[in-house]
Amino acid sequence: MSAEWLTAIASLLTLVVVAVAAFAALRQIRHMHSANQVAALLPLTEKYSESAMRASLDYAIGELRKDLEDPEVRAGVLARPAYGKARAAMPIFNFYESVGALVRAGTLDLFLVLLYFTTPGEMWEIGEDYIALTREGRGQEIFENFEALVILQRRYERRRGTSLFPRNMQRLPLSRRYLDGAEDSR
Repeated sequence: MSAEWLTAIASLLTLVVVAVAAFAALRQIRHMHSANQVAALLPLTEKYSESAMRASLDYAIGELRKDLEDPEVRAGVLARPAYGKARAAMPIFNFYESVGALVRAGTLDLFLVLLYFTTPGEMWEIGEDYIALTREGRGQEIFENFEALVILQRRYERRRGTSLFPRNMQRLPLSRRYLDGAEDSR
């Protein structure tokens, strides 16, 4: 075998080794990205489960809109520093602001956010009046990451729909034992 052939074979083998190493590196990067997402998600799920955060969520869902009808409560939201009952909503909206920052930075996947937490769009709708008042008092930059998170969620839903169930997986049949005849009673 001539020296040219040996050089060509050596170059080809080098190319194969480099390709295998690049493939392994890409797989390692994917595993590192997954590990980083888990590292970001765990503290968020813990924080979301804390009693103070659950109380803020319950307040925002159950009482915030009604409380904002009171001019004194609205004045408290507009004030710097804010005061009054509506401040109870601040932790949950700040939570979504932090989550939005992580999603925008690429640290956390939007799909995981949608799986683990009340949807950002639903929270935005609940807090829209509160956010508008807060922005009036503090500037349009307040809750920008939260807003971007909602926009990303809406884009995701336009492309994939609102169900997070895998598209290619068959659903389990459900019992209709208590549903049969229920349509007639409505």
